[in-house]
Amino acid sequence: MMKSRWIRIRCTIIGSLLLMAQTLMAQRVPQLVAPEGYLDKLWVACDEARATGQVVSIIHLGDSHIQAGHFTMPIRQAFTERWGDGGLGWVGPFRLLGTNPPIHTVIRASSAGTSGVKITQRDYDRESPTGMALQTRASGAITYTLQCGGGQTFDRIVIYRQRGTQPFTLAGHSASGIAHDTLTTEQIVTDTLLVGRYVSSAQVTAPASSVWYGASLERSRGGALVHTIGYNGATYYTYSKGSFTSSVATLQPRLIILSLGTNESLARQFDRNHFGEEVARLVRRLQASNPDCAIVLTSPLYCYRKVRVRQRGKRRRYRTSYRANANCQLIANELQQQARKLGCGYIDLFSHFGGKAGAAQLLSSGILSGDRVHLTAAGYNKVGKAIATALQNDYTQWRQHAPHVTSQASED
Repeated sequence: MMKSRWIRIRCTIIGSLLLMAQTLMAQRVPQLVAPEGYLDKLWVACDEARATGQVVSIIHLGDSHIQAGHFTMPIRQAFTERWGDGGLGWVGPFRLLGTNPPIHTVIRASSAGTSGVKITQRDYDRESPTGMALQTRASGAITYTLQCGGGQTFDRIVIYRQRGTQPFTLAGHSASGIAHDTLTTEQIVTDTLLVGRYVSSAQVTAPASSVWYGASLERSRGGALVHTIGYNGATYYTYSKGSFTSSVATLQPRLIILSLGTNESLARQFDRNHFGEEVARLVRRLQASNPDCAIVLTSPLYCYRKVRVRQRGKRRRYRTSYRANANCQLIANELQQQARKLGCGYIDLFSHFGGKAGAAQLLSSGILSGDRVHLTAAGYNKVGKAIATALQNDYTQWRQHAPHVTSQASED
């Protein structure tokens, strides 16, 4: 009798533990929270692009987490593996402007003479689809070498430039038959330079006094084209400046992933209401300029503040310590609330990676870097995969109840 009772107790305990484990596992699966059917048009476009060889443009927009390029790579990989590789997307000469470029991208100039402004500068007020406006010297043309690594190749280069600037050309070629001007907006045009074969490096020549906004490295077979647009120090306010929200329509995005909020969380005087207003302003402007584009907000992970503590003694000495950044939770909560109000998507990376309770594990597991704000390369890979998984799960659910294109795009 006692033995039978003990067996039942053990079975109950084991069953409860299994149920708890399943619950925890379910919570560890990244979730996209969005209005029902919100991404359906995107998935239709992706399946059609794979079948017809067209391109579906996606933008990963953010701050220093994005500028380095590690964060976007797993998202790009997930989309291109399923729907075909549309290319590396937008690249800009970050190094020529004195800042770090994304990984797998190198842009070199044949000579000095490239000046420019970035959207993070206080007085920025330009019409640019990328948040960067570049100017070549007036004394002569400059040849730029565009090179990508990581196995990426391209066979066409799309140059974004100001109307009135002379067309760009492939180095060593004439403009005739090579540069194709396409009206995109009143002030922005594109030159599509056809390389003729898949390469990892090519040279383009910019005429004197050119005003341009970077280039997109693409593959003519079509597929997913995931652009990485990130600037160190960027906030939601940053991308509301100038004409960015209307100009970005030039890239024809079907999905914009907004990964911002870290810099706001580190502000000395954080105001949640003001932050929410900035989020709403940017999202509404993007929605108005890109009516066929889905927008997904992602919350930043937990991070720390660096503080200097004065030590006792005759000489002024300080030691560096780190303090928990309580604003991270407020940022995540506000983003979730704004996504619900604005009718867009939201992925709660903050909670998925443990929230405040899991902060210590972010360090011990190698996700958070030594500065306790940025992530390691491995950390960005994990977080990028979490975004990709949440989106792919939504696609899987869509396929279960909606008709879809079954034709496959041809392979290289």
